Amino acid sequence: MYTKCDENACPVALTLSLLANKWSIRILYTLFMARGNVMRFNEMRRALETITQRELSRQLREFESAGIVIRTVHPVVPPMVEYTLTSLGKSLNEPIEGLSRWAETNGEKVKRNRLKKPKS
Repeated sequence: MYTKCDENACPVALTLSLLANKWSIRILYTLFMARGNVMRFNEMRRALETITQRELSRQLREFESAGIVIRTVHPVVPPMVEYTLTSLGKSLNEPIEGLSRWAETNGEKVKRNRLKKPKS
């Protein structure tokens, strides 16, 4: 059931502000697929190919502040930083898998509809 709520207090609005952008779901999916849900920064950057270092850093900081990932800095030279999904982050797997299944089923329909010329 949909109800209006203040954007800063509504759990749905807060969650969408965290996840509704070009990279969020892709980053999380990459971490879901990683062995042990752990990846190093550059490993993740290579896996995502076209993401900039700045954007990946920004997105991971947001996830860290929301409790979705944990950033671990290992005391070695050169520095090694790993990102791990928290239990809260892992709980996003089911809804993201559901969205993925929906996209597999309906993606072509959506693509065709978007290519249709709008009626004026």
